[in-house]
Amino acid sequence: MRLLRLLLPVLLLTSLLFGKPEAELDRLFQEGNAAYQAENYTESIRLYEEALTRGYACGPLYFNLGNAYYRTGSVGRAILNYERAVRQMPNDPNVTFNLRLANLSVKDKIDVPPPFFLLRWNERLVNLWDARGWAGLFSVLLLLAVTGLAVLLNFDLGRLRPVLKSASLALGLLSLLVILLFGQKYRIETAADQGIIISSAVSSLAAPQAASTELFIVHEGTKVKILDVDEDWLKIELVDGKQGWVPASNIVKI
Repeated sequence: MRLLRLLLPVLLLTSLLFGKPEAELDRLFQEGNAAYQAENYTESIRLYEEALTRGYACGPLYFNLGNAYYRTGSVGRAILNYERAVRQMPNDPNVTFNLRLANLSVKDKIDVPPPFFLLRWNERLVNLWDARGWAGLFSVLLLLAVTGLAVLLNFDLGRLRPVLKSASLALGLLSLLVILLFGQKYRIETAADQGIIISSAVSSLAAPQAASTELFIVHEGTKVKILDVDEDWLKIELVDGKQGWVPASNIVKI
């Protein structure tokens, strides 16, 4: 009873510090959903964006925000949020379908050769889980491998010894494979070198200067790789290899 009395103020303080903000963020998310259901897409965007600025970043929120932007005709910001949702929910069919649908509205149709089949298989394997899922699987496999090794070193298992030795080795090798997949997925989820064009159209120039030669035009919704930064300019690369400089205000990083 005395311990409970000592802990009660701590529990109450924790609830005040952490419980209320989380409830407030969830309220914003739910109000955004209600506004979306009422077809008040502008209000739903405002509520979703406010939740994001307060740190309520999650796959469902990005997905719903993408839907709201798509309904208002903001294809670039819709694709931006679908791409963010894909990073957190890579196997969600609704997210991938809506992203594919939104990309149909992008004016820049860039044909690139399909990747080598081994690269496609690797991409599918990496996208089976998010980074947290791969990290959890690695922890379980490593724990099993270490446990098997500890049993081998401390117990006389007789005929079972070769079996457990092989199983522990297999689990150890599998954990190494999983940590490699985790590394790939983590880099994808935290990559800061990709962005989406949010302006209707922007000229890509030969140098980070407004008077420089125009190389090509990119349109809203186009996904680009960011190669370099020069004050208010970004050097971008399209999937077909074209490179140029654009004002940073026209791009939002995924």
